[in-house]
Amino acid sequence: MAAFNYRQLIRQVPPRTWQFYFQSRKVELPADHAWDMPSQKLIPALINVTDALPDHQSKRIYAELRRVHELANPRGVDALRNTAPMDAALHEDFPKLSSDAERALWVMANWPEQFAAAEAIYGVNLRVGKRGWKRLQVEPTDGLHRESTDIQALELALATAFTPRKGTPRACQIDSLERHLDGGVQLGILIEDNAQRNLEFGNDNRVHWRDVRPPLTMDVVIYPASGVIDIIAPGGAKAQKAVLEQLGKHVFKKLLTPQSVRQPTFMLNRLRTGFDALDAGGFDLVGHRVEKLRFAQARVRSFHPPACDFTIKPPSDKNAPDVTACMAAHNVSHPLMGRGFNIVEGVLTVFFHPTQAGKPGRTLHIELKQTGISNLRDMEEADSRLAEALLLALGVMQHAAPEPGLAISDQSSSTAS
Repeated sequence: MAAFNYRQLIRQVPPRTWQFYFQSRKVELPADHAWDMPSQKLIPALINVTDALPDHQSKRIYAELRRVHELANPRGVDALRNTAPMDAALHEDFPKLSSDAERALWVMANWPEQFAAAEAIYGVNLRVGKRGWKRLQVEPTDGLHRESTDIQALELALATAFTPRKGTPRACQIDSLERHLDGGVQLGILIEDNAQRNLEFGNDNRVHWRDVRPPLTMDVVIYPASGVIDIIAPGGAKAQKAVLEQLGKHVFKKLLTPQSVRQPTFMLNRLRTGFDALDAGGFDLVGHRVEKLRFAQARVRSFHPPACDFTIKPPSDKNAPDVTACMAAHNVSHPLMGRGFNIVEGVLTVFFHPTQAGKPGRTLHIELKQTGISNLRDMEEADSRLAEALLLALGVMQHAAPEPGLAISDQSSSTAS
């Protein structure tokens, strides 16, 4: 990620959104400022306004713009989309905005609480695949128990589990977030760690000792439809096992027997937003001679009982409407592709330009299941690499775990590059 520069951020966002942001933050503008002035004059004017902010505003504005910069990328925008139900205004606004920076600033200005939730989701996504992360497979479930009483019982159980045998009972706080786009649930767990004494400067410019109670940070992401659990917990297999044991008791209401899995989880619900993320994701359509991408087929499963599946299979012709277009044309986009259903299987078709004049171009079908099953290994090596690059650019694919699939009790903390 490029270093933060608020002047560059100002250039990436059009005046309409800056006008709304500055008005919402009650930033005073010069008397002769006009929002309809030419861009070559407006951008320097906004930079000058930002440079001249008084102290009581500058710290807040600079801090917010830095946070916007952190999420001004495709993965950050996916995290922002994850915070809103499928029928929310955010999803209607995003296609009308010109860049990821504008989308991030728009959410910051309109829905600051959703922006904070997106930061938590984004942070977990960045840590998946690194030290302390473990991907596990359990039996899929129709629902999780996340009422306030269940979360409070889980907090008490984890606080007890991580309290030393002769120590004072530790505090625990759990924040529950719903990942609307991915069809998952994220639990942010903070458990009190050993008390520490820090030496720091005070307001009198003299050093003082201060007692602090630092939190031990853990995160769990549960995908009920596939049974996949991502757990990020420092402390190795012992800590992970303690967390999962309590999750089984209070969230799943059953004994969990998790197994490690190597294959990635395919976030097929991200295909609801189309293929707009490709340009920002770095996938070169022209360089790969790709003529067209098409969401050719999908199978959706209801979130709520009674459980049922629907197969959506439009005609296979290149120019025929795809899955999302068919749903919109039949006016069933919200019931089928909205909050009520989860995309569990899908087929993406890639149409290539012909290599010789007068001959049709070839096609490549990418078959995916949410649980990580695909036909990538059945493809030729070049096609498999192209398909993986495409899925990564769309945000649909996650990198596979590098270690063998062993039971959690047989393995310590995982480390992935």
